[in-house]
Amino acid sequence: MTRTIQGRGIVRGTAAGPALVCREPISFLGDLDITTGTIIGRLPSAAGQSVKGTVLIFPLTMGSAGAWRFLFQLYKHGTHPVALVTREPPDPSVVQGAILANIPMVCEPQEDVIATIVNGTPVEVDGGSGVIRLGA
Repeated sequence: MTRTIQGRGIVRGTAAGPALVCREPISFLGDLDITTGTIIGRLPSAAGQSVKGTVLIFPLTMGSAGAWRFLFQLYKHGTHPVALVTREPPDPSVVQGAILANIPMVCEPQEDVIATIVNGTPVEVDGGSGVIRLGA
């Protein structure tokens, strides 16, 4: 059964993959190894897991104006998440990286996706309409 959650589309495009839920804010500037996609930062809920091929779900982005470079480098190495879902509006630099890497992005879902989605759940993200489909 497919369940739909409405959010706000940020970066257009559609992608699907297994959910990777991180309960802590993520900094693309230091929390991820760009060559492997592995979370190396102090993020207890997801440390040691890879973002490669996942729909990365997390509360908010942290970082600097250079965060876009690291997200784009994940893409260049083929270790990037296929889509991003954030509870809060993302940092503009992360949005820039998602645009350059063609990674669909949705924020402000109408449900607490961090509390309700389990790692590995099939998720489809439509960054144009803001729709998040679970079990897709």
